Parts: sequence; structure tokens; C-alpha cells
Amino acid sequence: MMKQITRLIRPTHYVKNLFVFLPLFFAGQINNMELLVPAILAFISFCLISSAVYVFNDIMDRAEDRNHPVNKSRPIASGEIRLSTAWLLDALLSSLALVIAFFIHINLFFVILGYKVLNILYSSGLKRIPIFDVMLLAVGFVLRLYAGSASTGIVLTEWIVIMTFLLSMLLALGKRRNDVVYLEEEGIVLRSSIRHYNTRYLNYSMVILSSVVIVAYILYTLDHATIDRVGNNHLYITSFWVIAGILRYLQLLFVENAKMNPVMLLVRDHPLKIILLAWIINCLLFIYLV
Repeated sequence: MMKQITRLIRPTHYVKNLFVFLPLFFAGQINNMELLVPAILAFISFCLISSAVYVFNDIMDRAEDRNHPVNKSRPIASGEIRLSTAWLLDALLSSLALVIAFFIHINLFFVILGYKVLNILYSSGLKRIPIFDVMLLAVGFVLRLYAGSASTGIVLTEWIVIMTFLLSMLLALGKRRNDVVYLEEEGIVLRSSIRHYNTRYLNYSMVILSSVVIVAYILYTLDHATIDRVGNNHLYITSFWVIAGILRYLQLLFVENAKMNPVMLLVRDHPLKIILLAWIINCLLFIYLV
């Protein structure tokens, strides 16, 4: 049973919740233990609520998942976990997440609650509306930023919110493209909103968003407020890795026709892992050491 529950709550996807630490990281305070501890607790809270969301989503999608070439093996769709058990697990994870958030800061409590409500609305019908489906996924990542801000008291800049939203939109469109490829190549409808997309439209949209993300990141690194906060003007060099990472992501989708979600691509693709590590090292160097 524990193996099935682990598959259901998706701990490998907790990497998404590292966005909680971005306000702390870019503020140059990641080594401040007084702020790092509440940020870690906020991260744990978000991991719990995101797992609860996965459980709820699998409950709602169990019929569609049975027709999915990969998702049909999910514990609820395959019948390995009963619905009653899934509902109980959802309630338990949500309660734990909200309790932890409440004791850290009331604002974090409302962020976690808002994320849960947003995903209930998403799974209950909003995901069937094209464009809004990917926008809501992007908002979820922005809420991770606000969780980090609420737990540490660090004020978010406009740049980090914009870049996070745009990058999340890009990744979400990549997921939709995978679904469209299944539809066009195998005739399998993975979600109802997919009928309103095609690969040509998604390719153009992803190229446009990629360009905007790169420009926004470069402008962020050259912004006077960023330079004053970091204490030097070298952060623009990290944009080289951002460009490389986005180009590699597009290459995997457009050239190699990869059909994995962005998290699995990051876990399995060695060039992407190297690029991400290089970006982190460069940021650490210019924000904390130079």
C-alpha cells in the first residue's frame, strides 16, 4: 500500500516547490538561518498541499486516466487505491499543510488555502477551458513565490513574479504539446481542452514565450534595483545559462519529440541538469561571493 500511496502523492514533483526558496535566494539571504527555517517549513507545507492536489486531481480524472497510455497505471485509475482511501489522504495532507502554514504566518495559511482552492476549481472544470488551463498552472507557481515571501517577509519584485509566470506558462504549453502529439499520432484524447490546440499553434506560442522569458530575465539582471541588491553588475552572465536551458528544452520537444513532462525531463536529461547546475553556481557566485 505504501508504494501505491507514494506513487499517488508524487514526491518526485516536489522539485517544483523549490520555487518557494527563490525570494530568499535572490535576496541574498539563503544563508540566513532565521529566514531559512520558516522557508523550509513553507516548502514542507507546499509539498503536502501539492500532494493533496495530486490526489484530488487523480480522483477527478480517474475516468480519463483509464484511457491514457501512461496515466492508466495511476493507483486510483487502476483500482489499486480505493476512492475512500484517496479522499481520506487528501483531507489529511491538506489539514497538515494548513496547520503548518498557520503556525508560520497567517499570510502563508491563505496562500496555501488559495492554492488548494485554485486547484479544486482547476480540476473541477477550469482545466477544460483552453489558455485558462495553462494560465492557472502558471499562477500555481507564482503562489509558490508568495509562499516564500509570506514565510520570510521578503517582498517580491515585479521581475521575479513576471519571469516565474512566463516560464511556467512555457512549461505548461510544453505539457499540452505532449498531449497534442498523442492526439495527432495515436488518436488518444488525453484531456478535453486539447481539441482546441495543435502543434503548430503551440510551437509558435512556445517560441514567443521563450523569447519574452529571455528578454525579461536579461532586463532583470540589468535593472538598477537588482544591481544594488546584489552588489555588483555581473548577474547578466547567468542569462547565458537561461538561454541554453530554454533552447535545450525546445530542442527536446521540437527535434527529439520528447513526451515527458518538464519535471521528468529535468530529472532524466543530463544536459538540462548540467545547465541548471551551472546557473545555480553562477548565481551563488555573483549574489553571495563576489
